[in-house]
Amino acid sequence: MNTRLANLILTVIITIALGLILTISYSYAPNRILKLLGGEVPHGLIQLATYFFFFYGMLEVLRFNRYVENQSKGLSLGLLPEKEQFVLSADEVNDIKLKMVEMEKNNPYLIIDMIKKACTKFRSNKSVSESLDIVSAQTDINLRNTDSEQNLVKYFAWACQSIGLVGTVLGIGASLSAANQISSQEGIDYVTGLLGVSFDSTLLALVLSIILMYAYSLVSEKIDKLHSDNQNYVIENLINRIYSK
Repeated sequence: MNTRLANLILTVIITIALGLILTISYSYAPNRILKLLGGEVPHGLIQLATYFFFFYGMLEVLRFNRYVENQSKGLSLGLLPEKEQFVLSADEVNDIKLKMVEMEKNNPYLIIDMIKKACTKFRSNKSVSESLDIVSAQTDINLRNTDSEQNLVKYFAWACQSIGLVGTVLGIGASLSAANQISSQEGIDYVTGLLGVSFDSTLLALVLSIILMYAYSLVSEKIDKLHSDNQNYVIENLINRIYSK
């Protein structure tokens, strides 16, 4: 099953389970905290929508984190010679390429693909500088690919805040509609309760979006470092070692 689809299904399950727990808990012991978290139905539906985007975003962040951890293993495979003052001939570069072609069948690491393409470029025209250009270009491509996938997490963080604002607008609208009831103390309590619910959704949404964006920034930094480490590894242990007559 596609990982993103699995995350979607898991998010739906978690959100529904959390909604049931909050609703049941609030029905037995109503208090301010449970109300803020969305335990009061139907007002809590806004909070549940916020939870959905938050959990989906966090699962995507965890997916990217696993991706980085998995790709980082490629740097520990000893794919290239790392001895000081070791020089590679054209034939040795070709041997490395053939080795990468075989390894790539069972190990889909970005570093293997980058080494293979750099070796292929050198084999075609014996130009070290053009091989370096290939490494830089491939690094940029890998970065753009991961950045485009991360856009969904940014959208989820934005959606969390937006849904909170929608909840505020709906709450204020409901309180204005009930303004004719403020002639009594009971009516005043009802209207202020609606206002409280409206701002609860915004507060919760802002807190969750802050947490999500912090987690996203951490994993984004790891992804950038992964691509930088891959590029440096290939430059230091392949490009800089090639001896071209």
